[in-house]
Amino acid sequence: MNQTSKVDKSVSTAGKWIRNTVCVGVLVGLGLTMGATSAIAGNGHGHGHGHGHGQGNGHGQQSHGFKPFTPFSRVAMMPVVRGENGAINYEATYAKANAAAVAVAHYLVENIESETLGADVIQGYDWKLGGESDGGEIADTILRIPTPERINPALPASPSNTLKTNVVEFCNKKYASMALGVAPIVDDNTIVNGYTHAPALPCEVSIWNDDKHIYVDMLDPSAIFTLFFTDVLLSDDMNDKAFADAITAMPPQVKSEIKAILYAVLSEFDANLKTMDKMIGPRYTSMEQVLTAVDAAPEDSPFKHVAYTKQDGGAFTETESKAVAQTIINTLSRDDDNPGVHPTIINEDGDTLDSILSAGSSWRSGRLTPITIPGKNHVIEACSPKYAKLAMGTGAHHVTALPCEITVKIIDRDGDGATETLVVSYLDPHFMLGALFADITEEEAIAFAAVPGYIMDDLQKVVAAALNVNSGIDLNAGVQISYDMLN
Repeated sequence: MNQTSKVDKSVSTAGKWIRNTVCVGVLVGLGLTMGATSAIAGNGHGHGHGHGHGQGNGHGQQSHGFKPFTPFSRVAMMPVVRGENGAINYEATYAKANAAAVAVAHYLVENIESETLGADVIQGYDWKLGGESDGGEIADTILRIPTPERINPALPASPSNTLKTNVVEFCNKKYASMALGVAPIVDDNTIVNGYTHAPALPCEVSIWNDDKHIYVDMLDPSAIFTLFFTDVLLSDDMNDKAFADAITAMPPQVKSEIKAILYAVLSEFDANLKTMDKMIGPRYTSMEQVLTAVDAAPEDSPFKHVAYTKQDGGAFTETESKAVAQTIINTLSRDDDNPGVHPTIINEDGDTLDSILSAGSSWRSGRLTPITIPGKNHVIEACSPKYAKLAMGTGAHHVTALPCEITVKIIDRDGDGATETLVVSYLDPHFMLGALFADITEEEAIAFAAVPGYIMDDLQKVVAAALNVNSGIDLNAGVQISYDMLN
């Protein structure tokens, strides 16, 4: 079975701009209500990151009345740890950043936020900790993303002296159910093909330090909804005022609730916590440029989807779907068992998966088991220390755009009532670099031009090995499918 035999794609984006222009009026109101907008104002370079679109106007001005937004928000800072002589204690500061992340994780596990925070969290919309189902220590749920920096710059570089960022994942069943089309936005009106957005979840918060501060950053929900849900924002559903009002209100509410949790925990953790809401990362200033960013990606989408069917024509069970997700994790390798080593034999010559992955990539799963989010979407978080360090070398504020996410979902694609199709979806690294890393320098953009291709190629090879060799299910060749994000 080949990874992908053919492409079942939507029509060309030519002509879609007519539709997009018609929708601008609706989107202006959306942007104003969300306090967000779209488009890369950039850093003055106006580079296209290998896509040839030359995004960015370099001025940061507003367009169409939109208030500029960025994918990342800095919501708080804490002081570093200093000794009696005022010099920074690097090791203690690094430990403090991790302890703060662990404190947030404990709060999510041990509290019902609508009871502890009252009106700051809508009743019944309580938050969970991503990775909690692994069954280990709460501290182990924190994703530790490596950077090229050292914990103590005065000491030699080594694995034990590598500064890592802390990522805490927030999950909320009700908000996720609405975003993924499992629950209605209003009345009986749901997001169509909601599962296709699953790789954009869950919500991520990072806590990390340099030698000046400890930072608390988040992937901004309003910005992410605009960037990753363009198909929804351009749909006819937005002509329904009740739907538009409800869906518009959700991202800022999500952000306010996450901030309320962070402030409740971290103000107790450090009385010197400084709160803020600072835009960081590439600036977006017009809806046209958001659409350009989506159009620039190879799939005209933030996502890539590949569908598989059984050779015997049978339906997939949910047990099989989750087992496939676990098989992909096991094939990636797990942190509890030789992480970064892939002994799977992929052909009759005895070649291993490692022999065909990019040099030094050392891929592993960030978690022992998949995170299952509403709609029975199973999320796999793949991480390569090599590529993570490259990405973090452009600025650790980008960390909530990592790791690389893959989802597994079974669907009834032919409408006969049976879940005959298993869909593996990828968060496309080409889109992530072009849209969320658009604030990097011209030199960095040139250096990174080939990296998204290596990452996507590696991830697809891992999935192919998992499905062909390790799944125990006889599958037909995968077929790439697309959903129109620029309708």
